[in-house]
Amino acid sequence: MWLLTMLDMRYRAIRFVVVTLGTALVFTLLFLMTGLIEQFNQEPFLTVEQISTDDWAVPEGSSGPFTSSQVLRVDQVAALGARGSVVVARGTTVIGGMASEGIVVGLGEQTFADLPLDAGRFPDAELEAVVDETTGLEVGDQFQLGGSSFSVVGLTTDTTLLAGQPAIFIRIFDARTVMFEGSPVTMAVLVEPGTTTDVAGAVVLTADDVAEDLLGPLESAVSSIDLIRILLWVVAAIIIGAVVYLSALERQRDFAVLLAVGGRSRQLATSLAIQAVFVALLAVGTAAVLQAVVAPVFPLKVRVPAASLWQLPAVAVVVAMLAASAAMRRVRRTDPAAAFGGPA
Repeated sequence: MWLLTMLDMRYRAIRFVVVTLGTALVFTLLFLMTGLIEQFNQEPFLTVEQISTDDWAVPEGSSGPFTSSQVLRVDQVAALGARGSVVVARGTTVIGGMASEGIVVGLGEQTFADLPLDAGRFPDAELEAVVDETTGLEVGDQFQLGGSSFSVVGLTTDTTLLAGQPAIFIRIFDARTVMFEGSPVTMAVLVEPGTTTDVAGAVVLTADDVAEDLLGPLESAVSSIDLIRILLWVVAAIIIGAVVYLSALERQRDFAVLLAVGGRSRQLATSLAIQAVFVALLAVGTAAVLQAVVAPVFPLKVRVPAASLWQLPAVAVVVAMLAASAAMRRVRRTDPAAAFGGPA
């Protein structure tokens, strides 16, 4: 059976190579889509955790500091003890003459001390900033924000929000001045984990609550990508199924001869199944290499989970078996008497 399978694949080598490459491209897209969904799901948790693992006190009725424009009153901030006040706003930065969106986060000095840096230092003077590396800026570079020129003094990693928008960390005084014309705006106050508050009009959210809230605006995007993943699996199944079924049609006379001399239909059907699985696994292996090459240059960060490197091959085998089922049924219906008929 193995010899029969290998000989047939060698005879139709060009066809199987083309099908494998086509399926590999589909699986590469599946890897990338899976990596995007993983990034969308992990992004808010990574960013919120890097800002602080404390709880967040926000105005009552606010969905979260990053998705709501509600603010705490000055007296509420004072009553909360202000372990660290936070201001959040969307801002347009101008870098090298190009405008782009970013999430401006104003932090107190104590909160800045908890922010992990990849390079540089924390802001200790006016108009200094720490930015995510996806901005393309380096320590010492300048950028425009709200009509003011900021200097980059530090860099962070994995501090993006809302599908790749980079976080820009500046002192809370600068954030209020640039984004709110000096108004003492505060979206949240960081408090000790497990803290309960009796401050009227304020509620406490955990860091996970804040991150979960950030997933809301991306729900439609994630659902759309999931739908595309399903369609890609259908395309992969059609490609594999079509070539295996075509192979079964071309070999129908051969199958009849083998059945006439004592071969079993189950063995022949298994041969087709092996072909389908071989193509699927080879395509997955090729796709794993391709996604590693493509992911670094993808517009958004792609975080392919390690589990997908074994989950995708497992699902691919199941899909290949299903795709080859029509061809295997064709083999089982082959009449051995066809071996003694005229030319096919």
